Amino acid sequence: MTDINDTAVRAVPPDGGTFGGDLSKALLVLALLSPIILVVTGPRPIIAAAWFGGIALLLALVHPRVCFFLFVLSIGWYYPIFVGGAMVNPSDIAFLLTLVAVALDFLLRGSSEIRRSPFDLPFLALIAATYLSIIFAFDRGESVTPAMRIVVIYLAFRISYKMALEIGVRRIVLFYIYFVAALSLYNGFTLVMQGGERRIFGPAWLTIETFAMTALPMAAAFIIWSRDRRERIRLTVVSLVIAVAVFATQSRAPMLTIVLSLPALALFSARKVSAVSGRRALGVLFKLAGLAVAIVVVALILRDMFFESTFGRIDEFINSAVRPEGTIALRIVLWTAALKAFLINPITGIGSGNFHIVDQIVPEIRLTPVWYYIGGLSAHSVVLQYLSETGILGAGALLWLAFRAMRTAYRSFKQKLSVRDNQTSAAVFIATFVVVVTFFYMRAWTWGQDGYLMAMLFGLNAAWYRRRTGLS
Repeated sequence: MTDINDTAVRAVPPDGGTFGGDLSKALLVLALLSPIILVVTGPRPIIAAAWFGGIALLLALVHPRVCFFLFVLSIGWYYPIFVGGAMVNPSDIAFLLTLVAVALDFLLRGSSEIRRSPFDLPFLALIAATYLSIIFAFDRGESVTPAMRIVVIYLAFRISYKMALEIGVRRIVLFYIYFVAALSLYNGFTLVMQGGERRIFGPAWLTIETFAMTALPMAAAFIIWSRDRRERIRLTVVSLVIAVAVFATQSRAPMLTIVLSLPALALFSARKVSAVSGRRALGVLFKLAGLAVAIVVVALILRDMFFESTFGRIDEFINSAVRPEGTIALRIVLWTAALKAFLINPITGIGSGNFHIVDQIVPEIRLTPVWYYIGGLSAHSVVLQYLSETGILGAGALLWLAFRAMRTAYRSFKQKLSVRDNQTSAAVFIATFVVVVTFFYMRAWTWGQDGYLMAMLFGLNAAWYRRRTGLS
């Protein structure tokens, strides 16, 4: 069966169309003139850097796809720069570059169109709820950054949606998996060099948690639906590398997410195999069980050398089921603060961004002994964060977005497809599942680098649905 995604890619003209090709030739001429320019200006590094940098920038702007891949890569590099009190990351700069490139592409190519998606209305509702909460905010100054951020995330979603339709969802999914594997390999090497004495996050910093807990189940989806033994072995190795990176962070939430997502993937895949082909689903379960066993074996082998602290934190997590301790107890304090803030204004909340100063709004929170250590943090639950800051309206819009994402991904997933398309559908579905489930107990899907990741994954979801159904 022909891969519909590859067919769609071949049907799309090259980046920039005639305009992009002509400008690329002009930039090539400028590059060839560089020696003359440098001789005239003399040995001045700043001028040389500006000249070549300007050519590279203009060249990138007429190739939106290149900008998009650079944007994805930049999400894996946490290097904050403070400009006038605002924090700017490489991913913010790369997003702006991609936005300009896409805007130019839209304006200068007659074949461009604005395609609707199933996510537009929920996103717009979330934006509206955010801005409405600002009217009743305790401190409107705290709401400025979140108000801009949610719009940026929506624009990043729209860009990802457009690029996925033009590049191909499968290509981006595989690029994502192998990119996360590369980040994980670096972190694994760092872990070995440091002997497991510290928590390792690497160049992506905390976003490695989000990368890993989405990419590992996505790789598992490719393993389940693969009929190529070499592909299964390769992706099993990739999954193990990512799993090591997860253990290196010592973060329990990503581990919990993987524990939840792999059985969910197995269950839905087994049901699909039975419903579509009538075959028994034991093969699906064996493939995933093999991966799970491999992860556990690797973790146990490396436990004494590198993962002693990780297993100690896992024990603490298990003990917290009876008596919360450590960071689990701290999360409960944060969740309690979010619920108390919600009760102050259940409809529109205390104002977007105002959980940062929740102890000024709910003074009794300061009496909690551990508040000194966690004051100023997020609620460590996207749902509770929105419930406290934007009330029922904002939390309702967020849950609407989550529901729409899951429904869209499942509708694509349950169709009878080729092996290659089954892999892509399953990967998109399980990535969406991870995002939606972790809305309830993780902190940052709607800000920072993680916000860009959510936008990209939802963009892949919407694009795959459109390719599979022809609907928007």
